[in-house]
Amino acid sequence: MAMGKTSTVNITPEMMNNALNVISDYRKKTVDLHTQLSDTVATLIPSNFSGNAADGFKIFYENKIEPAVGEGLTNLLDSLQKMCEGILQAIPQDSVGLDDQLAEENKK
Repeated sequence: MAMGKTSTVNITPEMMNNALNVISDYRKKTVDLHTQLSDTVATLIPSNFSGNAADGFKIFYENKIEPAVGEGLTNLLDSLQKMCEGILQAIPQDSVGLDDQLAEENKK
């Protein structure tokens, strides 16, 4: 989005609602993929993968991968969602927008 000469970016409610929808869709996809990964790891280790390497992989998965794709990604998406919700709340709504305020002042 070009900012023009004033370095102002105009953000519409539609833009923020679209961003919130994308975040929601992405969250659903990541939850599904996280579940698939967890299920795969849970069945892989006891059935086809054993020994010290399997134990090491399980520890690595539980200590590094799981927190990153579980809690880490959830926290990131939560932050993005809160930012978008905050921006959306700050945008004047049509019924109380800046245009109406300017019109009233200009009529005086």
